Amino acid sequence: MAVMNEGSTFLVSTICGLLTVSSMQVFKTYLASSQMLTILGGFVGSLLFLFSLTAVGNLEKLLFGDNFQAQLKEVVFCLGLALAAAGSIHRVCVTVCLLFSILMLLGVYKISQDTYSVSSTISSSSSKKKK
Repeated sequence: MAVMNEGSTFLVSTICGLLTVSSMQVFKTYLASSQMLTILGGFVGSLLFLFSLTAVGNLEKLLFGDNFQAQLKEVVFCLGLALAAAGSIHRVCVTVCLLFSILMLLGVYKISQDTYSVSSTISSSSSKKKK
């Protein structure tokens, strides 16, 4: 299995984010035409959040080193970008985008914890007292 480095992941996620924004704008009237498509527009906005967060995180990792992690300000910036793009389609898309983005952020956090956290197993040595 080939693993991409930070540079290629930044490039791919940036391209996917740009394609997502452009497709949202091209299909704006179609996505706002029915209730289910409006929900789909919010979901696509949350995908934009995921792509932009991946791009920003990998760019910072390239610039500042391997130990750098995305912080709250990056998450808020990417969420604002996705909510603005969803808001250009329909007002309901903003709410749906927010809900799906929170769920995706929790999923990314869980994957990150499973992948990068150091499991500290405390081996308890039983000390027996002699009487």
